[in-house]
Amino acid sequence: ILCGVCGERLESVEALKDHLQTDHKTDDCHICGESFLSMLSLNEHVAAHSGERPYKCNVCTTAFALKVSLENHQKLHEGAKLHKCYTCHKVFELKEQLKAHRRTHTNKKTHLCGVCGKSLSDYRSLSRHKMTHSGERPHSCQVCGRSFKLPGTLRQHEKIHTDRERSYLCDVCCKMFLTSKQLQIHMRTHTNEKPYHCGECGKGFTTKGPLTIHMRVHTGETPYRCPDCGWSFKRKINLDNHVTVHSGAKPFVCGICGKACARKTYLTVHMRTHNGERPYKCTFCDKAFTQSHCLKTHMKSHLVGEAAT
Repeated sequence: ILCGVCGERLESVEALKDHLQTDHKTDDCHICGESFLSMLSLNEHVAAHSGERPYKCNVCTTAFALKVSLENHQKLHEGAKLHKCYTCHKVFELKEQLKAHRRTHTNKKTHLCGVCGKSLSDYRSLSRHKMTHSGERPHSCQVCGRSFKLPGTLRQHEKIHTDRERSYLCDVCCKMFLTSKQLQIHMRTHTNEKPYHCGECGKGFTTKGPLTIHMRVHTGETPYRCPDCGWSFKRKINLDNHVTVHSGAKPFVCGICGKACARKTYLTVHMRTHNGERPYKCTFCDKAFTQSHCLKTHMKSHLVGEAAT
């Protein structure tokens, strides 16, 4: 593992942590724990947690939480010496910003998840990732009660409760949307555009979320873990369905005989005893079954018969 500050090679993540603490002492944010290589960067970050940025540049209107940050920024407009990345030629006003940017080219991911071993590039990303294991969603909507992992996602959600005019019209089906982004994503249902592609199998998706879930088919990642038995799942909805087994709750009730089931899929299978549906058909004979495992057991009888002849 290479140090993103000085380039020294370290043998392990723990060695890197010790190296950063001794040779490149960092300062940690007391709110979120993110580390910074200078007090200026730390103070700017801590002040940003309040959401207030009272110091505005009179040239480009960029706002800052600290006056000293504004003064450093104004050097851009005064032609002061800048810190330049020689890989992509992007310039930065502070040396610490350039150091952090350089890590994007070397793809340093030194923050390890203790649950699944996944590597993340910084403390904030690691904190967000850990929520996929715990299921923690600390930010709740005051209107509908729906909860989210990140405050930004909550703010975006809260917009659906405001009395804003839906001014973005789909000229194909006449459906209205609050934002141009929502309309853009919706239009993919008509054009069949799938800009997000799996690097393993090439399968396409209209948005990034389903691609992230699909990639777990290739990686084997199952981030949603049951706290009772340790069984883990690729999707949160599968975990939600599973935990009902431990709670003993059976919320799905048959309207014909009153049988209660823990999962909706169990009720669907049960209903076939009433409606006579047998969706699993044998390709060798005319027999059909209500469940897939019954068909699999039946198919073995054909294999045994073929082996005997």
